[in-house]
Amino acid sequence: MGDTHDTPPPLLPIASSARVRAAVGVLLREHPGRAAGVAALFLAASALGIVMPACLGRIVDAVSSDAGFATIAGWVVGAGAGAIGAAIVMLWAVRVLTGLVQDMLASLREDVFASAMRLPVSAVDDGESADLLSRITGDVDAVAEAGGNVAPTLLSAAFAIVVSVVALTALDPRLALAGIASAPFYVLGTRAFLRSSRVVFREVRVREAARSQAVLDAVEGIDTLTAFNEQEHALARVSERAEASIRMQIEGVRVTNRLFRWINGGELVGLAAILGTGFLLQSASAITVGMVTTAALLFHRLFGPVGQLIFGLNDIQRAAIGLARLVGVIDLARETSRAQGADADAMPTTSAGIELRGVTFHYPTTGRGISDVNLRVPRVTTTALVGSSGSGKSTLARVVAGHHPPTSGSVHLAAATEAPYYLSQELHQFRGTIADNLRLVDPDASHEQMLAALHAVGADWAVEALNQQSGGSDSSDAAAVPMDEGRIQQLAVARAFLADPAIVILDEATADVGLQHRDAVEKAITALRKGRTTLLVAHRLQQAATAEQIVVFADGRAVQHGTHEQLLAADGLYRDSWLAQTQLPADERSAPDPPPPADPPAPNEETETP
Repeated sequence: MGDTHDTPPPLLPIASSARVRAAVGVLLREHPGRAAGVAALFLAASALGIVMPACLGRIVDAVSSDAGFATIAGWVVGAGAGAIGAAIVMLWAVRVLTGLVQDMLASLREDVFASAMRLPVSAVDDGESADLLSRITGDVDAVAEAGGNVAPTLLSAAFAIVVSVVALTALDPRLALAGIASAPFYVLGTRAFLRSSRVVFREVRVREAARSQAVLDAVEGIDTLTAFNEQEHALARVSERAEASIRMQIEGVRVTNRLFRWINGGELVGLAAILGTGFLLQSASAITVGMVTTAALLFHRLFGPVGQLIFGLNDIQRAAIGLARLVGVIDLARETSRAQGADADAMPTTSAGIELRGVTFHYPTTGRGISDVNLRVPRVTTTALVGSSGSGKSTLARVVAGHHPPTSGSVHLAAATEAPYYLSQELHQFRGTIADNLRLVDPDASHEQMLAALHAVGADWAVEALNQQSGGSDSSDAAAVPMDEGRIQQLAVARAFLADPAIVILDEATADVGLQHRDAVEKAITALRKGRTTLLVAHRLQQAATAEQIVVFADGRAVQHGTHEQLLAADGLYRDSWLAQTQLPADERSAPDPPPPADPPAPNEETETP
């Protein structure tokens, strides 16, 4: 099955089998009448399905006894009528079941997505955020496919097996006992399959989520990876996780192939036992040839349903694991809501804009995070956080923003200030007009205030649309205005202007903005920083160089801090990264002479560094 030491544990919890059964029971209890109707229809369809084998056996006996044409014709008509009736009732049953399953799936989807939206950032931002993404996409699709396509097949197979076994027993218990010779093959093969596949298919889902996360990290952090020359490390991480996922999928195919061999062996042994027993009983005149024929046809009729049922265990396992992961999200959201019932204590204050004292935070699953960080950001200044992907700079920003409560240490904000305004690299275009997009942060914002915010960020293209709105034109709808990533992020910065926060946290706000729009967005961000305390997470050091203070992170710790000039004058990560980003020739990469010492500034909150 391959090594499992490189398997990252799942970020979010996975519900137990008992909890999954309880969740399915709740969904079924919402539709008791339709569930009972589905069971009745499948039972009727399966009962009609044994009419044809019974009639064919009668035809064999009629031919053997030289019965008249009318008798044989009557059994032929009966066989045809049974087949047609079984098909019609089965179609009816599948239609009713499909409607029931779709309604249950709709309820499940709504619950899962609502639960995912209620999860706090700290519950999902554990370095493996693709785990949640894979649940609300891949797992939802797996459950939906199983419910829409697999459930009708497996339910009809289950009823067909039960009815056929009952009919075979009623025909002659000795023939039924002969057919039981196949049971050990089915039981042993199924148990081996379930024992192996439960682990294999769960690992497939987990490793797929890990592979997706590695790809996301590499794509989203391409600038930082390039700056720190870590592209090969990122590609190796993607390759390692992709190979682990492929190995686990191959193991899943092997497990399924072993099940096929058990099933084929059971069919061979069972049919041979029935025919041999039937021959002996017919030779002793205990039963007729037609009864042996009916028994053989009934057993042969089990081949399809048994195969569908056992082969469907593959899909059942995937759906069950997907359902367990989805129920895990629902349960986590409920537990989180209960835990957050009490109001959080007020943020302690400081004379600086932001002050961190021995702050430590580690994600519970990956163990990554920050350790013992001390940082002081004077009011109305900008401190830039730089470092490679996973170094802890974005985690620190989220701790300051209140997304993650520190496990130790404390975060202090300036007295009488509101919560920090957090602006990330994620691009969000909301439906509605330009005014609707802006008023998300201030529903009472006036037309003049919105114009001022747009002018402040240089979004002249939106000013015209906003003015048209005041005149009642439909062209002001954001969907009617050509939008790109630069314009979307300019609107985001304009919303920050309307909110007018004292503290702004900019978490790589230009990372997903194309080169052709980056200058406009950076100018907007520069305007936003004026007159505010700013914590700037920078993936490009040219942007960090404009800050009054720069802190370099590595492995969750602040390893360097100072001004741009001070950090360039010293050997270390910052200087190496600056040279890599600016692509200086090799002969120009020697360490510059350090600047002459200057008198230190008088200690005060505006110039104090950590």
